[in-house]
Amino acid sequence: MIPLIFNGGVYGHQEFEDLVYDLGGFVIQKNFAQTEVTIFFIVPEEDLERVKEKALELKAELKNAPLAGSEIAVVVPTISIYHLPHHSCDIAEYLRRKGAKTNMVGLSRGVGKRLARLTAFERDLINEHDVAVFLFGNFRECVTEKMKLLREITVPVVATGFPKISPPEGVEYVPNLGRIVGKFSREGDIDLLENVAKAVERLVDKKRRVFERFEVPPYYLKSEVENQIPEINESTSPAPITVKLDGLRIKLPYEKFGEKIRNVRILDFKLGDICNVFPSVVEGQTLVRFAGSW
Repeated sequence: MIPLIFNGGVYGHQEFEDLVYDLGGFVIQKNFAQTEVTIFFIVPEEDLERVKEKALELKAELKNAPLAGSEIAVVVPTISIYHLPHHSCDIAEYLRRKGAKTNMVGLSRGVGKRLARLTAFERDLINEHDVAVFLFGNFRECVTEKMKLLREITVPVVATGFPKISPPEGVEYVPNLGRIVGKFSREGDIDLLENVAKAVERLVDKKRRVFERFEVPPYYLKSEVENQIPEINESTSPAPITVKLDGLRIKLPYEKFGEKIRNVRILDFKLGDICNVFPSVVEGQTLVRFAGSW
């Protein structure tokens, strides 16, 4: 399967979706913006030419989406105007253009090398994602001290900062990327963003290979949940179901829909037989994870 992004007009996009499903592919996510639509999808590699022909017919653009089907937390020390790294939005948007679903997490006590820490809620929220990207600052001693925050994180981590340092074991570190004043506009800025994206891609690929042993992929789970729980179509969220590497994030309250989600039929099984279903730390959301994946 190859993950791709379709960018084109709303007119005719349903024909394109039908082709994706006819070829045995799946739509991961769909976003509308006035007369434009962005579709994240996967199709078998051998049918790639047919997909390209249809996109050309619809005058749409196709791009690779190496991070499709992943949920990434972009973590900044604080959302204060004096401390927020201005490139945080650039990084989050760049990862989105690679296919990732990104969530910005601003720490409530992330300022100061001696005082910086994670609350229990922040720790649990970050650990619900597939990969976390921590954005640190410009000073070596400060970055080194704040690396201690990563001890509480159980998901793969990419960290950025300006100084060149040796990161803790298992952490991908991208140097030359500290706090800057203003947005990225210099020559070479895209290269820095690409360095972060490549580091995230390596961790996503590694984690994706771990979950390939499960016979039912997350995007198939998404399709069945949408078909069997009509209430999901009433959600006002732009992404009512987020596909993750190890399962799904469903934006329905666990207290009301937990049992219904467990009873979704997946081939000859119920969803609850092959996955753990439990409440997210985010109110009104439910997590689905493959049994044995955590």
